[in-house]
Amino acid sequence: MGKRVTIKDIAEECHVSITTVSRILNNKKGYCTAETEQKVLDAVKKANYHPNPAARSLVTKKTNLIGVILPDIYNYFFQELFQGAEDFLREKGYSLVLCNTDGDAKREREFLNSLSQGVVDGIIVSTSNREDDNSTILELAQNKFPIITVERYGEELKDIPRILVANREAESMAVHSLYERGHRRIAFICGPVKADNAKRRLEGYRLGLEEVGIPYDEALVCRGDYKLDSGYRATKELLESQEFTALIAANDLMAVGAVRAIQDAGKSVPDDISVIGYDGTLLAELSKPVLGTVILHGYDMGKLSAENLFKIIKGKKIADKKVVFKPELKLGESIRTIQKEK
Repeated sequence: MGKRVTIKDIAEECHVSITTVSRILNNKKGYCTAETEQKVLDAVKKANYHPNPAARSLVTKKTNLIGVILPDIYNYFFQELFQGAEDFLREKGYSLVLCNTDGDAKREREFLNSLSQGVVDGIIVSTSNREDDNSTILELAQNKFPIITVERYGEELKDIPRILVANREAESMAVHSLYERGHRRIAFICGPVKADNAKRRLEGYRLGLEEVGIPYDEALVCRGDYKLDSGYRATKELLESQEFTALIAANDLMAVGAVRAIQDAGKSVPDDISVIGYDGTLLAELSKPVLGTVILHGYDMGKLSAENLFKIIKGKKIADKKVVFKPELKLGESIRTIQKEK
């Protein structure tokens, strides 16, 4: 195996200083002629030279790594969120470190603490999908560590840049859509009891019922945990005890579980029961029938969170510390009109 080419080797071959080579590789202009710059770049390409990341980080105090902390990497929404962040940051020369917490607050704290010890230049941390513990995030922000939160709603985070979703508006919109198509018995599968976004989605469901004049019936609400099997189980319980013509699930995974439970019970979606999911992920498109769903734009949320984090790292101001994404409803093939509202 040949000797590893160093920046010193490149400098000696081109008869320039190591500093000049470093400036050229970091795209800093105005320090040398165009001819010298091209000569160095040609030498770098010919030698297949790649800067040593560890050595570079010792000098620049930067790692060119970004940590992304998610609660469930099997959830399509968080996959889209990660993809949006990665696509933006790769163009800026960053690589991503993905950390999966499985909704465990202790594991999330451990990731936050370890990543912030010089491992990464900044962190994007999403909701835990459980009861969010924001104490470590606040501590990092107070110490000026670059951090962005996604779908975390604690009032204590008001001074920290965050990306949110209009959850109440979204579920209310789903109720209105079903009401306009003649549905009056609308069941709901909500998320984990302590999750802030789950609380807001349940509030949106109740708000939608109130706005269209349907009394809230607790018997039509069943608890899930944002996973497919919980949607199946909750729907099975509802089918055994209640009559309803439509069902809203607080995410697409539970909605797919609901469709399976309805079909396994010998019923049809949407002929017997209409189903609406929440997230607007690829999973909704792959479902049979194609799932009607509230689209959250996970990819765009990830991209914007990365863009804002990049600005913070570079010492730039961001336009809005709090950005709320407005959802939209895609009808798909899982929603049936019983009778148009008159």
